Amino acid sequence: MISLQKKTCLSCRKFRLNDSQSGVCRVDKSVDNYPMKRTDENCDLWQDAGQQYYIRTGWIKRTLVKNEEAKQ
Repeated sequence: MISLQKKTCLSCRKFRLNDSQSGVCRVDKSVDNYPMKRTDENCDLWQDAGQQYYIRTGWIKRTLVKNEEAKQ
């Protein structure tokens, strides 16, 4: 099977968004403070998030549009 998605944090199952550019990596759930990651970073523990990737990109696009509207 060929994967068309890039193996970035944004498309990883263990990644949780905080804002449009960063989030936390929840690979190790035993720690209290999850490490911060940018959406374009990656690591060897990447797991395909499937449809969640498209939901996240939609959320980011909506957030950026709202921020632009708020500035005007």
